[in-house]
Amino acid sequence: MLDFLALNPLIALITILAFGLALGKVRVFGISLGAAAVFFVALGLATANPEIQIPPLIFQLGLAMFVYAIGLSAGEQFFSEFRSRGWRLTVFMIGLLVALVGFGYLMIRLFNLDSATGAGMFAGSLSSTPGMAAIVGMVEEIDPARAGEPVVGYSLAYPGAVLGTILVAAVGAKLLKVNHVADARAEGLIIAPLEWQGVRIGPGIEGTVGSLPTIAGAEIIATRIIDDERRQTLAAPTDQLHEGMVLLINGTAESIEKAQRNLGEPAEVTTDGNDLSYHRVTVSNPRIVGRHLSELDTFHSGFQIARIRRGDLEVVPSPDDVLNYSDRVRVVAPPNRMNEVRAFLGDSERSLAAPDLLPFALGLLGGLLLGAIPIPLPGGSVLSLGFGGGPIVAGLILGAVHRTGPITWTMPYHSVNTVNSLGLALFLAGVGTTAGAGFREALTDPASLNYMAAGLIITVVAAVITVVIGMLVLKLKWDEAMGVAAGTTTNPAIISYLNGQTGTELPTRGYATVYPTAMIGKIIASQVLFLLLLL
Repeated sequence: MLDFLALNPLIALITILAFGLALGKVRVFGISLGAAAVFFVALGLATANPEIQIPPLIFQLGLAMFVYAIGLSAGEQFFSEFRSRGWRLTVFMIGLLVALVGFGYLMIRLFNLDSATGAGMFAGSLSSTPGMAAIVGMVEEIDPARAGEPVVGYSLAYPGAVLGTILVAAVGAKLLKVNHVADARAEGLIIAPLEWQGVRIGPGIEGTVGSLPTIAGAEIIATRIIDDERRQTLAAPTDQLHEGMVLLINGTAESIEKAQRNLGEPAEVTTDGNDLSYHRVTVSNPRIVGRHLSELDTFHSGFQIARIRRGDLEVVPSPDDVLNYSDRVRVVAPPNRMNEVRAFLGDSERSLAAPDLLPFALGLLGGLLLGAIPIPLPGGSVLSLGFGGGPIVAGLILGAVHRTGPITWTMPYHSVNTVNSLGLALFLAGVGTTAGAGFREALTDPASLNYMAAGLIITVVAAVITVVIGMLVLKLKWDEAMGVAAGTTTNPAIISYLNGQTGTELPTRGYATVYPTAMIGKIIASQVLFLLLLL
């Protein structure tokens, strides 16, 4: 059977995916590996028969798709939060990598490891394939016959880099009794259910309906002006507030209570038997996707958006919010204009099921070209972002831009998550088989255990330092600190495990924030360590 798989790479790939994804659903002591199990199935098969290999192009494409999809999803949040918190994580990541270079040097000397193989082990302990490739290039210039040594060190340490970080995440969450949902809610990634109530404007309140969130000091939106039980009209952002005016507002229970207290008093209202109705409509019109609500001027199109639901998150809209494909919006409009509203927003599941792949291909191409740009370093070495770093940088930028002229860079929610999952699985299958041969040698050569042990120690120390400083100094929640640890490794298997473990977006926020810095920094760190070992 193993020989058959070695002769048929496509069948081997699908076999690895099927068994890996199935194994990932198995829970042991409440812990499951998720998509990360694909890596271990691939590693096991390639260890049993090193001739089972997935062509490099497959997992290179998988990694590029995965990180580009992450960039598209996280781009807007990444740039919006960089000034407040992102820069601190970037500075921390630079400091961490400097410290790890020193620690890696100490471990290599302590275990009396070969310089080239040890440097490769360091890159493997942080799962930096571009870092390992940079070391290979440096070794080739010194002694081409030893160019394979960094690869051996890398393959010995790589499995421990995945397993070690996952163990820290699993054990730490159990010991600290982490409440993943409560932490995500505290960070604003899970919002309390939205509801609606009435408010009667009190004396001394001046301004417009559009300025209500500022006046009330709460995230709310007014969608209706209540004249009486039968007569209700759409609330225009420019409508002037006046004493006795009754509005229907949407928000969380806490926000509504605060708004009623600051604006006047609660008012009894009903949405039955009047001139307005509300419906859920899906955004699919490419002409409005990627545009701010303030640009769309929905009031003059005969409706108001009361809520936006993206994935499982429902929020009160603001003028700066951007509509994306597959957003589910609650609209308020006269019943006789609801067909116009649907035409305006799209409301077509059929078009969402066949997304335009041209922007995806253009964006991914731009990322790959960006990753191929050589950056000269002192000493004649060359640095590049590679097929992992370039696409995530491009994805972050395009995800924040949303659209350029007629091109909409964002993708439907389900489509981008499908690309994300498929790319991750392809990458894990390919990189697992690549590491198999070196892992097989380690099982027959006791000296290889030193490289595996040193790599595992570096991995665990890096993860522990990250979560300790992340929680105590940077005031991160456990899940986000572990996301930063996963971002340090830039390893898709680890963030996949964390996403499955937590069920929230908190790890991804930390992962995407530090990924670009970690990707570039590890390439430089690997080369600096090798130069230090040569002294």
